[in-house]
Amino acid sequence: MKVGIVYLAAGNSRRFGANKLLYELKGRPMYQHLLLRLTELCRECPRFQIAVVTQYEEIFACVCGMEREGFPVQAVYSPDSRKGASYSVRAGIRAVERWSDACAFFVADQPYLTGRSAKGFLLEMERRNAALGSVCHEGMAGNPTWFARDYYPELLSLSGDTGGRKILKKYPEKVSYFAVEDGRELTDIDEPENYR
Repeated sequence: MKVGIVYLAAGNSRRFGANKLLYELKGRPMYQHLLLRLTELCRECPRFQIAVVTQYEEIFACVCGMEREGFPVQAVYSPDSRKGASYSVRAGIRAVERWSDACAFFVADQPYLTGRSAKGFLLEMERRNAALGSVCHEGMAGNPTWFARDYYPELLSLSGDTGGRKILKKYPEKVSYFAVEDGRELTDIDEPENYR
């Protein structure tokens, strides 16, 4: 199964007060932590490929450089992402729809999600041939999420600041869950307090 990993590095960081994705965490910009773990995973499992969606020229330039150096990534520039999440989702789907059987959305403000959890989630969704999927902790769903190819048209029809979670809520009986033990892995760094 070919899986498109759509890495969303395009949010507006409204609550953070600055571009949180470029803030340094343990010596590197926040967005790079999970991205580098995913590139390692894709080298191990070449059927997985990453499309990095961003509205930020600095991130786009960095990912283009990684692409030239042979990292398994594709840079997707999406200036319209400033208008809302649906624009990022559509840009990601368009980048992977021609060749993928399913896609998984990961977000760049989850620097604590481990490579082990990312790999476990993808392999479990693949094993189940899941229609829809989500990571969870103690019953609370979070990112990353999974969508079989059949749901691409609905993802492409999203509008405004709406993401794929709307589709998961529409078809709850179709959602497969993958549990992580440490809830910190699913922490989105949305405010400076989370960052500190």
